[in-house]
Amino acid sequence: MQMVKKNICFIVAVLFSVLATAQSQYYSSIDGVKGGAALKNALYELIKVHERISYGSGAAATWGAFYSTDRNPANNQVYDMYSAEVRYFGDKGDAIGGMNIEHSVAKSWWGGTKNDAYCDLHHLNPSDQNANNRKGNFPMAELESETWNNGVTYVGKATINGSSVSAFEPCDEYKGDFARTFMYMFTCYQNLTYEYTWMNYENSAYPTLKPWAVELLLKWNKQDPVSRKEINRNNAVYEIQGNRNPYIDYPQLAEYVWGDSVDYTFNLDGAITGGGDTPAVDTDATVHIMETLSSDFGQFTTVEVAGTYPWTIKYGAAYVTSYVSNVNNDAESWLVSAPIDFSKAGEAVISFDYVTRYNKSGKVAERNQLLISDNYSGDVTAASWTAIDFAIAENTSDWTFTSTGDVAIPAEFLGKNGVTVAFKYVGTAEKAGTWEVKNVVLTSKEGENTGGDDNTGGDNTGDDTGTGGTEGNNGNYPFDKFTLVTDAASLTAGDSVIIAYNDIVMGAQSGKYRARIEGAVIESNAIASYPEGTQILVLEEGTKEGTFALVADGLYLAAASSSSNNLYSNQTISDDACWLISVAADGAAVITAQGSFTHNILQYNTSSPRFSCYTGTQKSVTIYAKSPVSTTSVEDVVVEAATAVDVYTLQGVKVRVAVSPSSALEGLPGGFYIVSGKKVYKK
Repeated sequence: MQMVKKNICFIVAVLFSVLATAQSQYYSSIDGVKGGAALKNALYELIKVHERISYGSGAAATWGAFYSTDRNPANNQVYDMYSAEVRYFGDKGDAIGGMNIEHSVAKSWWGGTKNDAYCDLHHLNPSDQNANNRKGNFPMAELESETWNNGVTYVGKATINGSSVSAFEPCDEYKGDFARTFMYMFTCYQNLTYEYTWMNYENSAYPTLKPWAVELLLKWNKQDPVSRKEINRNNAVYEIQGNRNPYIDYPQLAEYVWGDSVDYTFNLDGAITGGGDTPAVDTDATVHIMETLSSDFGQFTTVEVAGTYPWTIKYGAAYVTSYVSNVNNDAESWLVSAPIDFSKAGEAVISFDYVTRYNKSGKVAERNQLLISDNYSGDVTAASWTAIDFAIAENTSDWTFTSTGDVAIPAEFLGKNGVTVAFKYVGTAEKAGTWEVKNVVLTSKEGENTGGDDNTGGDNTGDDTGTGGTEGNNGNYPFDKFTLVTDAASLTAGDSVIIAYNDIVMGAQSGKYRARIEGAVIESNAIASYPEGTQILVLEEGTKEGTFALVADGLYLAAASSSSNNLYSNQTISDDACWLISVAADGAAVITAQGSFTHNILQYNTSSPRFSCYTGTQKSVTIYAKSPVSTTSVEDVVVEAATAVDVYTLQGVKVRVAVSPSSALEGLPGGFYIVSGKKVYKK
């Protein structure tokens, strides 16, 4: 379900602008292919065969191709993604002074052989010579310090896998262009034996790209959507070379190949199907845990016993390793669930998907454990734990996930309240493996049980409507709304707020700014539902009278640069993390930084979509503050549902509005939904 929420806004934003130029017949072979390695290989088979042109000058060679692919037909100017220098084409095929033919994926990474990759137009571009020389064959990354820039290409140092390395970063306008080019190259040429680089594995058909590179490219693919220039260039290369860059025609393919949709089937018509690796749940089962772990830990908490190598969310899964910067390190890291009530359970099962690699021989089961306890109270070392055997198997060649299927919870924990499950990882200075876990589902069914001293297995008065127990959100559907603020005086410390521009809401920190999340539903000057990733901020009193601090996940939004377009998240409050807020009657908000950077105003940039600080040259935002919880009873909602119902996900996102009860779940993916205040399961 989280895949749907995460991707749907992204897909809607870019899909319709590119489908018209995508040739569905060309892509027929990938229609209906499951994501991950299978889809990547299908793409490889589709695009690997193409015409090879000569490298260099001449009408039939690279410079002649650039005349079609990288020329502005309005004025003959060269499109240069590496520099702002203005240059113009001469006759078709003539090289241009001061420019090189640049390989975006450095030819040295595969040894410099003059193969098809060497001549592939999809990653060849005319480039300013100076910029080309400066960036060399460095990997792409988000820089922490700069040694040179020309306003388009930035060169400096970045931390990759714990090491400081030389890297280059393109300007925001071209980040997506480069990301989609790299994804094409490491798909079309997944068969090459690459020499060691920071971005790719030596020889791996899947995933080919290293985890940190996957994370970076997926991020840039979303932040910088496909442009008309990219579409035109893709079409022009297709006319010359005979193959296309599928990540331009269907940008969401990136998520299906490497991201949070690898368990789903890719369909050309955009239908959402698959996810079959997630175990089916019986309709009469009680769901205690259903976490994809694709974007957050949900009901789980990380605990570090040894070392500083916690579980993190990476690559669409919970991820842990203590192998950093080519060094093995001692570590013990736990991922611990919230307490579970098995007091009425006669049987219970847990299932999840996992992949583990690079463990010391014979130690995989010992160092990657699923554990359960009935006396955990915050200190994992003080609790008693029982191992649950799930027949763990180590991958030796790739990162394909294995599904455990249903694994039985030991009988001695049934009939008890306050049960905890945990994933325990151990790495050593001798050998530290990697473990990834996702799609955790834990369910139980009622039945006779013996219980324990703390719980005799007696009745539980809770039910799915929320009138008792913990399920159903106490029957309060729709979920709490955030209403439009039209008077700054109505804001007080302690309020929860969402910052928005139309249906786009502010997301988490992303480099020097805040990400945009599309798909909020605005009804009657209120946010009826908001997509996953929406950042909910809490107002605190600022250090200056009359100001507020904006707090998200314990961090304070702050203007922190003499440049006008930086927005950071700081660990402590300061004058620079205080904001003066004024709001017009129509809801247009002016959120002005205080402290040293009072020229900074928090606004939304439509050309480089993001929330950041500007001097007032971008779009005004709006503020929505949380209203009191709805007191509508379940019975009232059910009565109103006789003619029409709204459908919500378990996370409170509205997915259907005013539909017939009989067809409420028709066409939706399998999973749990809230309909008329009741939790309903769709197979």
